Amino acid sequence: MTLPLITLLVAIALVTAVWRSVPALARPSLPFGVAVPPDRVADPAIAQARDRFSRTVLASGAIAAALALPLALLLDPEPVIAAAVTALALADTAAYTLAGRRVRAAKAAGDWYAGAKQAVTADLTFRTDPVRVPWHWALPAVLVLAATIAIGLARAGSLPATLPGLDGVALDGGPRVPTCFLAAANPVLAQAAITLAVPLLLAAIVKSRPEIDAARPADSARRYRVYLRALAGLLLFAAACANLTLLGIALRLWEILPPSVPATVVIFTPLLALAVAAVALEIRVGAGGHRLPGGAPEDTGLVQRDDDRHWHLAGFVYANRDDPAVLVHQRAGGLQWTVNLGHPVGWGVTALLALIAAAAIGAAALDGLGIVDLPNTRGL
Repeated sequence: MTLPLITLLVAIALVTAVWRSVPALARPSLPFGVAVPPDRVADPAIAQARDRFSRTVLASGAIAAALALPLALLLDPEPVIAAAVTALALADTAAYTLAGRRVRAAKAAGDWYAGAKQAVTADLTFRTDPVRVPWHWALPAVLVLAATIAIGLARAGSLPATLPGLDGVALDGGPRVPTCFLAAANPVLAQAAITLAVPLLLAAIVKSRPEIDAARPADSARRYRVYLRALAGLLLFAAACANLTLLGIALRLWEILPPSVPATVVIFTPLLALAVAAVALEIRVGAGGHRLPGGAPEDTGLVQRDDDRHWHLAGFVYANRDDPAVLVHQRAGGLQWTVNLGHPVGWGVTALLALIAAAAIGAAALDGLGIVDLPNTRGL
């Protein structure tokens, strides 16, 4: 079996495994992005939706593999892999959204919040005594960036006229590309963007509105503090791991590191370590700290307010014009965050991303038509 076919099967398996795990990552009170009261988290309708979603995801993965494998043998495998992964991700997204609609329908039919006293609770200690971020953990990412810049400057004067392609397991396949600043400095620019963006994102997350449960305000606040500290450490660790991998790619691109399979394994080992750390955080802490051991029982007589009307696409999209929060914890999945599309800042972020995407697509189209000549960075 050739490498492209193995890549295709691995990609389909990864997409299937990730989507099958998404319902398990969410908090029990938010199945498929739908808010439910504590006494309904084990409702048969939710269990049925989970089982049906799981079967659909597995079937979609099998169908994608069955259809894509013959096409990969007959056609260029790279676009086939991209199309198969994209189609599978869209199908799984649709299945997740449909499962959320089923839970919402069961919730409305059974009037699950009937008689419940809904409320929203705030904890001002997150303002007066904010979570302490271990900012010194950002130092490894900065040091790796500085080391990469130093190596790049030392190598700049002796770079060859063309740089190697980085296709294949040994990162030595594909056509060589002309040496230019963008092609040669691509890994360093990515490192700089990561080193700057992660602390900014972390600062915004720490200052965002905490997720406090009205039914257990004290215990949920305690758990959320632990969760924020763990998430801060993970994000700073992620920056260091990403920069280490980009350093390895830079060494290969600048032909300081010879191509080999063991070298490729070493280059991407930091990302594997990051994946293990993220899974460990999901298992031990969970979104908002919901997997942490509970504290003393609390009897407030309240349940968290049902605000499903502000959440769309099964908990992936949030839009609330009356909410001053810009960054909110996403309902779907585990550790993800999203912007409030009902806030002007959310509109600006969405518009900026749309403009960047449109510019990238337009530039690629013009390059393909031969109208402009863009430097080939081989996907770096």
